[in-house]
Amino acid sequence: MKALRLGIAGLAVLGVGFTVGWVEKPSRLNARLYATDRLPSIQAHLDDAPNGYILLAGDSQAELQSPAQRVCGTEIVNGGISGASASVYADLVAKLSVKTRARAVVVFIGTNDLQRKKEPLSDRTAQGFDDAVERIVTRLQAGSDRVVVAAVPPISRSVEKRLEPAAVVAYSARIEALCRRLSCRYVDPYADLRDGDTGFALPGALRDALHITDYRRVMRALEPVLCAAAP
Repeated sequence: MKALRLGIAGLAVLGVGFTVGWVEKPSRLNARLYATDRLPSIQAHLDDAPNGYILLAGDSQAELQSPAQRVCGTEIVNGGISGASASVYADLVAKLSVKTRARAVVVFIGTNDLQRKKEPLSDRTAQGFDDAVERIVTRLQAGSDRVVVAAVPPISRSVEKRLEPAAVVAYSARIEALCRRLSCRYVDPYADLRDGDTGFALPGALRDALHITDYRRVMRALEPVLCAAAP
């Protein structure tokens, strides 16, 4: 009986340990699981896309854009993956096939790379971000002559303890430098929503700690570069 009680206690300890581990690091695992589940839907929409469509790629800043809207008079294919970091999305986009070339691709990435615990301002983490964004851009350039990468959007002051606001500015600058090297276009569609160079958003700009109040406004800010004549 004593051995049985010890065995049950041991299982309980293991259960608690598993639960704690799951709670402490669910985001990356869940993002990859969600990406895997969403991949067939994105691929189906790509397979059915008409000539001249615009592809939205990246994290929730892309996925929350309504596919019902028209940009440059053409359809949108929404390839956003909520929760995806740059590395997660780079792995996903490598699995997609593009049968019809897009008029343009817009990449929204960086929101899920700001966690303080990952030390986003360290050379190692920042270089990993650069490498992942380069993989994304290079892959998407194979399916479109125009790849636009948006700046990292501002965040709420309420998440300052969890996310690094300085990384919003630093990673946007890294994206801009990367686009100069890779011949993609860098655009900041959030410029009028920022509280200077703090990394934070102005009051009323966000619907929650991370997401923009008006996503159609973001697309309108991108229209000049998306709808311009082919380079």
